[in-house]
Amino acid sequence: MSSGLYEAFRVDGGPTQYGENQTPVTADVLEVGFVFAIAVLAFSFLLILPGVRGIQRLFFAVTVFFSIFVLATIMVTNFGMEWEQAEVHTKVQYKAFIAEEMDGTVGVKIGLRAVNITLKGSGKGELENEVINYNERFHYGMDGQGRIGFGPYASLINREFRAAQYRGLPYPILWVAEYFTLDGEDIRWHRSYRLAGYYTLIMLWTCFPLWIITNILFCMFI
Repeated sequence: MSSGLYEAFRVDGGPTQYGENQTPVTADVLEVGFVFAIAVLAFSFLLILPGVRGIQRLFFAVTVFFSIFVLATIMVTNFGMEWEQAEVHTKVQYKAFIAEEMDGTVGVKIGLRAVNITLKGSGKGELENEVINYNERFHYGMDGQGRIGFGPYASLINREFRAAQYRGLPYPILWVAEYFTLDGEDIRWHRSYRLAGYYTLIMLWTCFPLWIITNILFCMFI
């Protein structure tokens, strides 16, 4: 009885085997988590709002919700990927050794720490049963520009690009990511976005302790 109870999904008495469940990432989990946490915080203050009497209720509501809005702005802009974004619908070769072209949309989202490249579409022939839904992220790396090339001392985005090539990612994603590996001939996207993100992060993290001090002073005033 006990042996039959634990035989489900097992082959020849081996460990339990589950089928693959490859689900594409459709949302930034960290960003959604921040939005959810801030929404819970706002809802919590909304529940205690009836306990505040008189005109102080309006003053308390405006101050608290404005403070929460500032916190949300700092966190979402810090970890979000919507600083700059674009997409294009195109017909292009999908992968190596596949003659058929795919019809899909390539999207790019720029953040302060990384660039997000998406590919979604469909194809015919060999690609008829292929699920084309990719969401890949390439990080700038905050340890400097690195050496030219794709070796261990190159920049993080160059090393991630080389790893993506070994993984066999679709051509459209690799073609877009390749522009971020160049550093010369007026094509310095990685350098420009990395430096811009670095100094913007400094300003945003400076805003966070100032926001805390502002709330402490607000509580002292109340």
